Amino acid sequence: GGLARLRASNGTAEPNIFKAFGLDYRYVEQGNDVHALVDALCGVKDTDHPVVLHVHTVKGLGFEPEGPVEHGSDGCNQTNTQPHAGQCEANHWQNPDVSINKPLDARKYYGEMAMASLEPRFAKEPGLVVISPATPGSNGITRDFRERAGRHYVDTGIAEEHAAAFAAGIAKAGGRPVLATSATFFQRTFDQLQQELSLNRVPATLLIFGAGISGTDNTHSGAFDMPMFANVPDLTCLAPANGTQMLDMLAWATGPSDHGTVAIRMPGERVLALERATDMAYDPIERAADYEPASGLRGACPFTHYEIVKPGRDVAVLGLGNTVPLAAQVIRRLADEHGMDATLATVPQYSSLDDEALTMLA
Repeated sequence: GGLARLRASNGTAEPNIFKAFGLDYRYVEQGNDVHALVDALCGVKDTDHPVVLHVHTVKGLGFEPEGPVEHGSDGCNQTNTQPHAGQCEANHWQNPDVSINKPLDARKYYGEMAMASLEPRFAKEPGLVVISPATPGSNGITRDFRERAGRHYVDTGIAEEHAAAFAAGIAKAGGRPVLATSATFFQRTFDQLQQELSLNRVPATLLIFGAGISGTDNTHSGAFDMPMFANVPDLTCLAPANGTQMLDMLAWATGPSDHGTVAIRMPGERVLALERATDMAYDPIERAADYEPASGLRGACPFTHYEIVKPGRDVAVLGLGNTVPLAAQVIRRLADEHGMDATLATVPQYSSLDDEALTMLA
């Protein structure tokens, strides 16, 4: 990209996007050299106009050296087959060392599965674009996928509001954008959800990862996603209970049907554990290749009605998306410990109520 060309040329490459915007531009090659930084900052201190100071740093210089650098200038292994080791910290592009040789977590598993289902369509659908605000790897948008996708993948950097507005623009122009990031980061897009996406009724698809109580730290909690998304007018909010249903929802949301923005609450660890226990969760790319869309995935939303999985007489337990495995445990305990015959119903969406089903269950 443009920044890489600037680094390789010591800041002299043209065209320079910053100069194109009329900004002054300075480059510091030795960004880890405090004296070089002080000199650069002193050089721009008293300027009377905006200046872009481009500083090139090397990751990991605070660590003790572990041998020769083998993975490029910053010592980070950027491949997918093995997570990084040594000098590079874990982040949204790099996996921690503890994940080596371990199964994919739910975010990566269902994210890879979703991307694998979209990729074959790129050749015939120029408007099908995957967007990530600097969180690709943690959500299964692998480096290999990004390279194959080419123009069908755009990373907006850490700019979630722009990512949502960008998706709205693509959809308004006739495209089918898919914006994928964490529930906690979607919180920053509240205005764009309402004003750019919903009010314009554009067919963008939002993939929400790490929703609800997801085990993450308190600054990345996705616990507020449902009250936020469900209260945005004209936003269709879907919650798949398994991987196949997720692909059905993704196929409908990104297909030709006339609808507004669709948010899909991606399956979490409970769903993945249940699918692994029943041998459903095999390789996500192979699973996407084996996927056959359900019938009726055109026209109005086909996921508005609740499904009775197990009929009962005494009480009804509703499971929404990731809570379906928990709901199944609840009805078993009600039967075993209290002798109650409970109905189990799965709820595939949370933007409206299924009045007919609720009346029947009452």
